[in-house]
Amino acid sequence: MNTLRFFLAILILFLGLSLKTNAQWSDSTWVKNTDSTSIILYYPTSAFSSKDTLELDTTLFYFQRYDARTSDYDLAAGTMTIGGPIKNMYFSSLSPQFNIGEQNLGTYFYESENMPIYSHVRVPYSELFYTIAAQEENYLKGILANQASPRLYYGMNFNVESTIGLFANQRVSNAHFRGITSFETFNKRYGNQFEYIFNKFKLGENGGLANDYYYEDTTKLDRQILAVNLNEASNSVKSHQFVLKQHLNIGKAGTDSTKHKFIGKLYMNTLYTKRARMYTDNKWDSAYYEFMYLDSVQSADSSAFTNFKTDFGISNYYPDRHQYLTFDMGATYNYKMYFDGQKESFFNYLTPHADVIFDFYKLILEGGFRYQIKIENQQSMNIGANDLNLYGTLKFPLLKYFIWDVGLKMDFQSPEARAYSTYSNHFMWNNDFDKQKHVELNSHFDFKGYQLEAAVHSLTDFVYYDQRVLPQQYGGSFQVITAKFNKRFAFKRLGSTMMVMYQKGSNDSIIRLPELVARGSFYFGFPMFNGALKIHPGFDLTYINSYQGDAYNPATMQFHLQNDKFLDNQFYVDLYVNFNIKRARIFIKYQNVASFLGNYNYFLVAHYPQQDAVLKFGISWKFFN
Repeated sequence: MNTLRFFLAILILFLGLSLKTNAQWSDSTWVKNTDSTSIILYYPTSAFSSKDTLELDTTLFYFQRYDARTSDYDLAAGTMTIGGPIKNMYFSSLSPQFNIGEQNLGTYFYESENMPIYSHVRVPYSELFYTIAAQEENYLKGILANQASPRLYYGMNFNVESTIGLFANQRVSNAHFRGITSFETFNKRYGNQFEYIFNKFKLGENGGLANDYYYEDTTKLDRQILAVNLNEASNSVKSHQFVLKQHLNIGKAGTDSTKHKFIGKLYMNTLYTKRARMYTDNKWDSAYYEFMYLDSVQSADSSAFTNFKTDFGISNYYPDRHQYLTFDMGATYNYKMYFDGQKESFFNYLTPHADVIFDFYKLILEGGFRYQIKIENQQSMNIGANDLNLYGTLKFPLLKYFIWDVGLKMDFQSPEARAYSTYSNHFMWNNDFDKQKHVELNSHFDFKGYQLEAAVHSLTDFVYYDQRVLPQQYGGSFQVITAKFNKRFAFKRLGSTMMVMYQKGSNDSIIRLPELVARGSFYFGFPMFNGALKIHPGFDLTYINSYQGDAYNPATMQFHLQNDKFLDNQFYVDLYVNFNIKRARIFIKYQNVASFLGNYNYFLVAHYPQQDAVLKFGISWKFFN
């Protein structure tokens, strides 16, 4: 109830800050036509995060793919409808070194480096997005970005996901909030940015179906009466994050009437993060969990992670002008605490880092490194000493519509802390693993929108979770090949998008991935009432070839290997109609229509059926003052 009141207050504030909703951008240089606008944003994912133009209002492209599983991933395996654990099925990197399971919550989980920052917001921009569907599924999202003055910016984001699924003990009640403000002095010498981020997840965990037969071979049984493995288990995750970024520009100071001569900047970025997870089960099933260590009646297992980080450095990166040499270098101090359920371990690291770009127009070389030095103490585990991350990329912007690059990444990284030490009712271990080695050779090709990427990953001493949900280290080496093609086609009023993904591992007893995935969207667009209404009816198709999928364990909040179920070939069909009326976008979607054929083989995670055929309705409304 307190969470609901909080977000109602946020909604009232949001609407209050967006009162002037009918103004047009007729006086803005960003207007591309009478019904299209754009703003500039960037994601601070790297030292050289470039700014992108975001098209607003008129785009109905992929609007019906609102959920993180379909909007942020080419293919993600999930255990629930929205808001639950998900796994990216396109292999790319190793797991983060410190986590308590939140990495499997995907982009539902707000983190500073993954959140957009809007730049040069000349007029306030805000958006409300709401989706409702059967099974009491609700998804509410809000964005506000406002440049109060040339030197003061503020904004916020919030998400609320809630659902009660078809199956017993399948529920989601999540809330996320991010507030941000930034300030720059009149002479543009000093600037700062402050963020606060909050996440709360409450997940009913049913452990999947006890017997898949009754789901796969009948259409008559009520889903709520099908037996599940866990009837009273749940996961609760909470996190708080505070971020303060400061920079001091080097060079001749400027004002609103004089141009600032930028030479470089000194920066200091400080972050404090606190996360905690609680797994509870008031009536656990001995047939599901193999061991019981602490309590024979109920489980109440907790884990936590705290991180304090300060990054100090110097950079001459200036995204709006060409530079032959661009650099960013500094050092990061980290103080971390990991609670494994029984004891706290403390870690101190000093990490020098550097990134550099040599830009000769037709040849661009980018590279960098991170080297983690562990400051020893008696209360830490043997994790993280001498971890090294290297990358390098050669880019060839040969022609106006032709871009090609090749890259190399090398990660020598300790496994995640919870693979070393875990203490809970169903799982206990203390391990001493070698460092994982990940070498990736990649290439990207873009010619007039034909996008092709490919990579070869070589993995040595890889840590994975086996069929018993126990962390294991594979002592040898194996390879994974990945490739992906994307293209958007348009012919008059007809349009389509295509994505084909291929991946193959040399050792499928360690990493199991679908070898072939294809997704396409086909639509027909036409205006009505002199263009005041735009309609895009269409359909989405998804094909996933058969493979030995992963299972999911709620107590560890971990995807892991399993051998008792082979996932069949799957074919998904979604019908939709997207509408655009001035600043409003609306979609009506009938999801997974193919399930009407009576073949209930829709599993992306073993024993967790995907959503049946369901009607969904969503609306997005953008405001400009």
